[in-house]
Amino acid sequence: MLIHHRKLPNYSTLLPGRLPPDDVGLKSSQFQIWYNNTNESWVGDGERLHFHTSSDECFIVLKGAIEVEVEGVRTIIKEREFCFFPVGVFHTVTKVFPPVETLMLHAPSVEDKIYQEEKPL
Repeated sequence: MLIHHRKLPNYSTLLPGRLPPDDVGLKSSQFQIWYNNTNESWVGDGERLHFHTSSDECFIVLKGAIEVEVEGVRTIIKEREFCFFPVGVFHTVTKVFPPVETLMLHAPSVEDKIYQEEKPL
C-alpha cells in the first residue's frame, strides 16, 4: 500500500493507530491520530491527569474549543490553535466546548499512559 486516502467521517474514530475500529483508519505502530468530531463532551469518559513515558502528544482544534490542564494550569485551546505535551508532562482535557472537531496526534503509537496517583484526603 502506497497511500491510504479516505474522507474524514462525521463521527469520532482512530485514523492511523494500533487498533483502528473501522476501515476509515489504518494500522500503525509509529503514529496515531484520534479524530474527534462530536456534539458532545468526552470529558468524564476516563479523562484523568496523566503523562506518557515514551511518546509526545499534540491536540489540534479545528472547530470548537477544549480546556486542558498541564501541571496544574488550565488553558483553553480555541479553533485553529494547538497544544503540545512532551514526554513526562502531566496533562488532561478538563472541558470540551462542542460542537468540536479535533485531531489528537500521538507518536509513537504505544500504550505508555501513566495516571497521576490519587492523593488521600
